[in-house]
Formats: sequence, structure tokens, C-alpha cells
Amino acid sequence: MLMKIISLSVRGLGGTLKRKYLSDLVSKEWVDMVCLQETKCFEVSREKVCLLWGSNEVDWVVNKANNSVGGVLTIWNKKFFQMSNYVNGRNFTIIEGSWKVGSGVHVTIVNVYCSDSLWERKEVWDEINGFRLTQLSKAW
Repeated sequence: MLMKIISLSVRGLGGTLKRKYLSDLVSKEWVDMVCLQETKCFEVSREKVCLLWGSNEVDWVVNKANNSVGGVLTIWNKKFFQMSNYVNGRNFTIIEGSWKVGSGVHVTIVNVYCSDSLWERKEVWDEINGFRLTQLSKAW
């Protein structure tokens, strides 16, 4: 069985219409995971996440916005994905876990938000690459 993921740059989660759109999209598309970028959120409550997802069978990891810039939120259905580890870096979250359906495949999901600055993008991707190389060396 396939894992269905939606990734969106939402440019803020403050508006009621935007939250309704996201909730309707999750429900209509029967997604298993949603990766949101540029949430502009300092705090994300369980209530807000359950409203966005439309159910309480949900788990999530948030990387808070910095001065109302950026912020990433990754939400998933607990029935289908079990997180084993996560790392919040500068403007990204890396989540590792098992896709429960089928043979329990191990997956790594990276949810990234970068500004328009090429220098900042390079720094973020260098940090992600450094994490990847560190993890690969531990596996050997």
C-alpha cells in the first residue's frame, strides 16, 4: 500500500478559510501525512492539529516560526505511521519512522522551508546533508 503525502507552503495558518481548506483537503484526499511550510506559528496546540486533521488519531512535529517567519508542521495519521525519531534544524524537520501498512517499511521524511536567499538555502541544505552523512556513517 502506498503512503499518501501532501506538502504545501501555506503562508500562515491564522485564517479560518485556510484552515478549513486544509481540513477539507485532508478529508477529501484521504492523506496519511501532511507537510506544511511557512506556518508562521509560534505554538501549535493539539486542538488546532486535530481540527486541521479532522480526527484525534493524529500525531505531529512542529518546528516553530522565528519572528513570524518560516515554521514547518508535519502531521500524520497514527494508524499508518509510527515515528521513531525526529530532528528539528533551522527551517526543517527530519522525521524517521515506520510505515505500518504492509511490511512496516522504514521511511525518512524531510519537511523544509527556505527563504528566497540563496545563501540561507545553501546553509539549510548543508545542514540537512550533514545530518544525512552522520546518519549514514552510524548505519555502517
